[in-house]
Amino acid sequence: MNMKLISKKEIKNKFNLLKAKKIEPSNLECSLDYDKRSLEDEHKHWGAYVDAKKNITFKIATFPDAESVMVEIKPANKRAIKVLPLENKCDGVFELTVDSKIAIRGDRYRFIIERPNKAKKRVRDPYSMLQDKISSWSIIFDHHGYRWHDKRWMEGKNSAKVSRIANPLNKLSPVGSLRIYEVNIPSLTEQGTYQSAKVKFKEAAEMGFNAVQIMPVENCFSYNWGYDGVDKFAPNKAYGKPNDLKSLIDYAHSINLNVIMDMVPNHFGPDMVDIQNAGPYTDGCNEFGLKFNYESDNNKYARMFIVNAALNWLKNYHCDGLRLDLTKYMHSDYTMKLLAAEIHFHCHDAFLIAEDARENDPRVTCPFSIEEREENIRYHKQFIEKIMNNECSLANLGFETEWDFPYHKQIAALMLEYWMGYPKSISSFDRVIKKSEHRVKYAMSHDEIGNIDGTRLITKIFAKEINIYKNIPKNYRHKREQEFAHVAHKILKTLLSGEMERMRGEEFSKFAKENYLSLSVTVSSLKQAYRKALKMYRLALAATFSLPGPKMVFQGDEKGEITYFKFFREFSSGYERYLETKGYKPGIDALRDSKIGSSKYCKKYQKDVINTAKFMKDLNKINSENSALQTGTVQDTVCHPISMVHATLVVSDFDSIFSVTNFSNVSYLKNYRLIIPKGQWREILNSDNTKYNGEGVFLNTEKIISDGITPVKISLTEYGSIFFKRID
Repeated sequence: MNMKLISKKEIKNKFNLLKAKKIEPSNLECSLDYDKRSLEDEHKHWGAYVDAKKNITFKIATFPDAESVMVEIKPANKRAIKVLPLENKCDGVFELTVDSKIAIRGDRYRFIIERPNKAKKRVRDPYSMLQDKISSWSIIFDHHGYRWHDKRWMEGKNSAKVSRIANPLNKLSPVGSLRIYEVNIPSLTEQGTYQSAKVKFKEAAEMGFNAVQIMPVENCFSYNWGYDGVDKFAPNKAYGKPNDLKSLIDYAHSINLNVIMDMVPNHFGPDMVDIQNAGPYTDGCNEFGLKFNYESDNNKYARMFIVNAALNWLKNYHCDGLRLDLTKYMHSDYTMKLLAAEIHFHCHDAFLIAEDARENDPRVTCPFSIEEREENIRYHKQFIEKIMNNECSLANLGFETEWDFPYHKQIAALMLEYWMGYPKSISSFDRVIKKSEHRVKYAMSHDEIGNIDGTRLITKIFAKEINIYKNIPKNYRHKREQEFAHVAHKILKTLLSGEMERMRGEEFSKFAKENYLSLSVTVSSLKQAYRKALKMYRLALAATFSLPGPKMVFQGDEKGEITYFKFFREFSSGYERYLETKGYKPGIDALRDSKIGSSKYCKKYQKDVINTAKFMKDLNKINSENSALQTGTVQDTVCHPISMVHATLVVSDFDSIFSVTNFSNVSYLKNYRLIIPKGQWREILNSDNTKYNGEGVFLNTEKIISDGITPVKISLTEYGSIFFKRID
């Protein structure tokens, strides 16, 4: 390792200089004269690595007792199969470098592992960069073959780039500015490909989102959500070629969209049949599939494997950040810290998002201390070895942000009366938001839509409003609630398509009876239930975007679409249990139902989609223009449990936003008394605006002057939201 040692005094002087200039200490990584090349080579020369001269290095970490490893090469031009021995580098590592006369990109290959008293095992490459579905053969892929066009972006010369080391001097955007559009490639467009996704990425950018989060594209048997991936380095070929994915990310950068890749560090999918024969990468099973061996014997193979998988998305695919699925179920905080340390060292500006599921464990997003960063920079290898040997403090794990489970559950409970153990409570909502400033907030993600019954929040609210569950006949009570959520979806879909208004009396009565509607229900009452659901849904969006820190919206929700998002995974074998738990059959039909735009609206209701998109665009705009909603703090709140009105004051050094949300069905015309913080305030958004198809009656058009003590009278519509900005 080629490292220039720096004295402790020099290090401290550099830190003091950075602090004096108000530069984030993590910028020190960029300022030191330090050659990282040898350390980077340790990460990228695995599997079948093609260098710039077209030489190919085959390298695998297998069991320490392996006696020999051979590579079997099957040329693409169908010449005779070659079998070559790899050199034993000790401790289970085997390696061989060949020139282009022996192997070229596109050739198939696999490893043959021989261990004492065990039969030889043929395995595909754990580090495979390209796979034909679940074939036992891997494909040699050359990452040098794509020409990138995002040099300025990757060098941090575009202020739209989000970075964990953002500061006023480098003018990059902070992690708190993230406005994330979560997407699933196979259901995002009719074609379901990387290339076709460009159209939707452009729409997201035009709507004001500054980041897309791609649900995992790790290769597996077929199309899927992505959380059952088996090849952690290979994009799913069902959606296109690896270079198609690179082209999509390249395009995203050209339109100022950051790209977050979702990856799965807690399990291999159920189709992974030979990873156990490749090396000590797994340690039994969990409910999702094979567990990683992060804490048992020879765990360094699995730990460095997942680090390298993360670096693959950042280095080879130019992603700007990573979202790690269910890190709690990695059952290894040491591996979490190792990931953060390695990524921050090799990709100093990349940011990490955890879906930790420990109800916001404060250690997850607690940054490394200055002392730890200094040690990380100066003695990287020793620092990593401490983590690998479990000698490092776990007082913090080094992630920049995490999904905010308590916030999601509380906002959903306010919409649905009760959600996942959380009752409807504006006081609880008030407590939650004071602890969620810099976590990723969302009303619902793919999980709460697809893992429950496939219906979106707006449909769930509609189902509650029409009392569909209370109308279920006694002889059907044995059926799952999920099935009746589908009944509510059918009713809403029939209404919004315009088909219901064309029904005559007897026809509607028959439809109502078949779909468990009470005799008192009319087309008019169903319309009212939908209008209320739409207002409440927009209120959930507004409440989410009224707080500081990152925010996220799932594909389709930015327009208030009712399109299903079902669990549509196709399995290579087994897993029939999914047929019993979802209320529908996973597979191609579920995928078709989940395609964005598959729900059709008549002209009358198409306006609601357009107006909700306008509302979403304005929420994004306000967030992009006010630092208080990015890196600010919640300075104060007003909570009125009786009237179900809540207000939040968010401040930064540059601006202040005071938002008011009304979670009740009561409107107030210039007569809601509320203590507004001292100063002069101007209304910058009101959900009652006619541009969003509101009445335009409950607007506050005049400047508000408050002494911070005397209540001020404002107008506030039912299930409405208002944003005020301080102007003095």
